[in-house]
Amino acid sequence: MEGDRPNSENEQLVMSKKQRKRLEKHKLFLERRKIKRQEKRERKKEEKRNLQQEGDAEEGSQKVNPGLSGPFPKKFKSMNSEDASSLRVAIDLSFEDLMSERDLQKLLKQVQRVYSVNRRAQHPVQLYLTSFGDKVKSKLDEIKCNYQHWDIYIKTELYSQVFAAEEIVYLTSDSSNVLKEIDQSKAYIIGGLVDHNHRKGLCYQLAVERGIAHAQLPITEFVQLNSRRVLTVNHVFEILMHFTESKDWKDAFYKVLPARKVVSEKKGDKGKEGNTEDVIEAGEELDEIQQEASQ
Repeated sequence: MEGDRPNSENEQLVMSKKQRKRLEKHKLFLERRKIKRQEKRERKKEEKRNLQQEGDAEEGSQKVNPGLSGPFPKKFKSMNSEDASSLRVAIDLSFEDLMSERDLQKLLKQVQRVYSVNRRAQHPVQLYLTSFGDKVKSKLDEIKCNYQHWDIYIKTELYSQVFAAEEIVYLTSDSSNVLKEIDQSKAYIIGGLVDHNHRKGLCYQLAVERGIAHAQLPITEFVQLNSRRVLTVNHVFEILMHFTESKDWKDAFYKVLPARKVVSEKKGDKGKEGNTEDVIEAGEELDEIQQEASQ
């Protein structure tokens, strides 16, 4: 029996080693699980912050979606979702040096609004910010809107370097071309400029100089305004979004533009003499829409 003792001691030693390995393995498992749980909590916190930022971009935290028909969907949609549109829309931010700090801040609030509307859209478009410069970045960092995590394409290049020239249509109220339909193969550019009419025709002039196609929204065919047909960035975007859903320009204009901003609605068959106008409300200038977006 005594000759068997060394073997028993060896077995105990071996078991001891196995136990230590199991213990170490279990400790490692617990540490990894703790790390994974912490990472999961951090991801949830980050997602919550992102949703809060996107909600803040929606001025007034409205419960009814002013950019699209019906109430807001409960979940935000990604540009990569199955329901997403292939339509490309870009905001040209190349005018940052032409705006005061206050006007730049107004513009960026409009950009936040655009992003918020797109995330809540039934069919979000492929949204771009082009010519993303230092001033824009600094101001967005300052207002802490968490733009780094937005579901959006941010490009430092000019729009003409992001899209092929033949694909681009610059939207400007000074164009003689009227946009009738939305072409899914095109990239529509919205000028990111708040200047209170101090630089009238600048976007149109630059588009012509660069050989870029341009067009205006068909506002005058459906409504009459009491001032230049200059809309805020977010209103242009929302009108486009409405039209892509309804295929009805008149419906898009009247759902997006506040009724008090519209002078009159045009009625009757196009081209028919003696068309009547039903006056809704007159007197207020359109640039108040710009102020409204920043309040």
